[in-house]
Amino acid sequence: MAADNFMWKEDDLEKIYLVSRLVYREEISPNQAAEKLAGIIEQTPEANKVFFGMYVHMRHGMIFKRSGGDQMIIYFLKRIYQENGEQALSLALKSVYGYSGFKESVGCYMDDLNKSCAEIEKITGVKPAGV
Repeated sequence: MAADNFMWKEDDLEKIYLVSRLVYREEISPNQAAEKLAGIIEQTPEANKVFFGMYVHMRHGMIFKRSGGDQMIIYFLKRIYQENGEQALSLALKSVYGYSGFKESVGCYMDDLNKSCAEIEKITGVKPAGV
């Protein structure tokens, strides 16, 4: 998965996003999608399933506990907003802040991610669901 200094290629982020969206829409099973994506990008099927889970949780406004890193989270937030609008972004922000809170509860501070989310809120005017 993503190490602290690892940077995703935008092309790979887009591929992961598009396949995650197919999984969310139940157009392909997570297992099938994970195997097919592993043949396209340099990630294991297990890692790909983590990415899919993160996306699905973001779309439902639910806390996730594993991710593909801050860069992927921010990319997903932006794409979710572009494709699905304010309500979807609001749920996704709720999900990401929940993830951040979980990580901070176990001693992993998420200052950069929280700042990025605050910037997205400022730019879009969208607040996390429930706030």
